[in-house]
Amino acid sequence: MNFIVANNVARALFLCVCCVLMASCTQSNGDNDECPVTVDSVEIIDSKMIGETTYYLVYRVSGWHDKTEILELYNDLPTFDRCSQSNLEPIYGDSLEMEQSVSHLYFDPTVNKIEIEYLDSEPDRDHNKNIKIEVTSD
Repeated sequence: MNFIVANNVARALFLCVCCVLMASCTQSNGDNDECPVTVDSVEIIDSKMIGETTYYLVYRVSGWHDKTEILELYNDLPTFDRCSQSNLEPIYGDSLEMEQSVSHLYFDPTVNKIEIEYLDSEPDRDHNKNIKIEVTSD
């Protein structure tokens, strides 16, 4: 009987020690800046000077298994932290159609409006990384 009690006490003590060790071995520095399990990949794929403003087009891939391609447009140079979060809010952001590749991205800077045209061919992620900002005005 004493063996069973001692064994249960040893297990409980072992679990407490494990919990303390796990809590003390975290990489957090107290700023609550932990990233999710999967971090988006981000890449500035184009920039265009329009008037006195330089616009930056960012290609973001989000997700682990079912990836989502996202385009974001910034009116200043964004920087991204280790969790792929930007220091700025994009003026435009939208996910791309998964079944198609982008043929053109038209941007009207007077109203911050974007129009995306797609090809009728098989999707090609590498092609979507080569999108350029084309300026229009209504």
